[in-house]
Formats: sequence, structure tokens, C-alpha cells
Amino acid sequence: MARGESGKKVARAARVGGTSGSGERRPIGYPIALTFVLVLGLLLVVWSRNSREATSAPRVGDHWHSAYDIYVCEDWRGKIVNEADPNGIHTHGDGLMHIHPFNSEASGKKADFGEFFGSYGGSINDSSLQLDTGEVISEGEDCNGQPTVLKVARFDAQDRDREPEIITEEIANIRYLKNLEAFTIAFVPEDVDPPALRPERYTFLETVDPRAIQSDNLNVVTTTSEG
Repeated sequence: MARGESGKKVARAARVGGTSGSGERRPIGYPIALTFVLVLGLLLVVWSRNSREATSAPRVGDHWHSAYDIYVCEDWRGKIVNEADPNGIHTHGDGLMHIHPFNSEASGKKADFGEFFGSYGGSINDSSLQLDTGEVISEGEDCNGQPTVLKVARFDAQDRDREPEIITEEIANIRYLKNLEAFTIAFVPEDVDPPALRPERYTFLETVDPRAIQSDNLNVVTTTSEG
């Protein structure tokens, strides 16, 4: 009798152990579902960020204008005359930057100096500028016994008494922040600030209708200069 009861106990223990082991297994669908939710959440975050950047000003359809001037040591340079326009940021040889992006490559955070100076095949970085003539102006040239450095001064054409912002780094990434800005791109000694633009640049900027299409203005207004 003792052997029979012992055998039954062993058999019951084996059945209980087998049942317990199978009960502890998690459904295989749980980790798959969790992974799917995490990936979906990450994709939504990326999409949301890209969507905000794509819809930040200047947007496709906006039409802004900024004046610019180029100053090297003590001399002013001429206007860029190449009107190439791959993405909507360009010039008409008028001393203005015309900013009216027609695709995402030139809107929002991508509306910057790199796009403007690259439109005609030139370039700008923290130490040099390539003009539409092919000339490359670089830092380090002599200016009254001192080497030049590249600086950009951002002015507000609607408030000329305001002190300009002086920029010396990430120049290609300088963004256009609003309609009617003004920029002096200057190669000057370290202790010299870029001068204000020549008066005629402001004069021409003022001939452009200041109500040009903006993100907060849905009415199309024709400007007095070609777009």
C-alpha cells in the first residue's frame, strides 16, 4: 500500500508541475503589441516635430524681402546679379533677398543664408563667401594691418535705432525671421563691427510693399518689384 500511495503522489506532483509551468508562460502577442505601441509613439513624435518645422514661417506662399550689403575691409561690394531660383529664395540683382519659398526645401528652418547663397551656385560659411562671379572672399586678408574675420549684422529695417545682432558662427544657418530685415555681410578686423547698410539699400527695400504676403496675412498683395 505504501508503494502505491507513493506512486500516486509522484504522478499528482508531475501533473501539478506541468500545469504550473504552462500557466506561467506569457502570451507571445504581448511583447509584439508593446513594441508596436512604442514604435508608433516614436513615429508620431517625429512626424509632429517635422510638421511643426514645415509649417513655421516663412511658409510656402509667403513673400518676404530683406536688404543686404557686402562690406570688405573698407569697401562695399556690388550686388549679386545671378537670379537663379531653385526653391524660392533668390535675388533680382536689386540688393534684396526675395524670400518666397515654393517648396519645403526653402521654408521654415530651411529658409536661411545657405539657401540664398547656394541658389546661384555660391556658398557661405563661417570663414568665406563665394559670389556669383566665382570670387571667394575669405577671412585672414589684411585690413589696415589686421586680419579680417567674417561677421554678419542683422538689422531691423523697421526699427533702425535698434542695436543689430552680430553673428559670427553658423552663418550658413542664419534664418530669415520676418519680413523687412537687413543684413551686412562684412569682412572686418576682430574689434570692428559691421557697418549699417548703405542708405540706397534701405531706400529700395522701402519701395517694396511692406504688406507683402506673410504667414498671418491671407490677402495677396502685389509688390512694386518683381517677385
